[in-house]
Amino acid sequence: MIKRLMAVLLLLLCVGVVYAEESNIIEKVESSARAWLEGVDSGKYKESWENSSALFKTKTSELEWIKSITALRASRGTVSARYIATAAAAKSLSGLPDGEYIVLQFYATFTEKGLALETVTLVKTHNEIWQVVDYSMK
Repeated sequence: MIKRLMAVLLLLLCVGVVYAEESNIIEKVESSARAWLEGVDSGKYKESWENSSALFKTKTSELEWIKSITALRASRGTVSARYIATAAAAKSLSGLPDGEYIVLQFYATFTEKGLALETVTLVKTHNEIWQVVDYSMK
């Protein structure tokens, strides 16, 4: 009976540690995404491209990024609020090489166009840093 109780307690401890690690990862990823989004929100499009992952830069040139994000954001106005909606981890995503990814979705309210759904995909780099690899808004 004592062995079973100890086994259950050990299992609960392990589950708690895993949950804490996952929670810590989500906090780091969300913090990275929000910092990147703040740059975009303030019109620092060149810097947002520079602070993106190598995969992002390979897919989209700096000039293409600035042109597309300027067009996307021009009519929306400023962000008045942003709330995280979902977070999901993936090892494989369409159009990207296998790796460690986290896809975050945010509901953002803009002063001119109201509510939008932003999707920010981050990849874990070889330096253990989470960087943006894709961004879209609907």
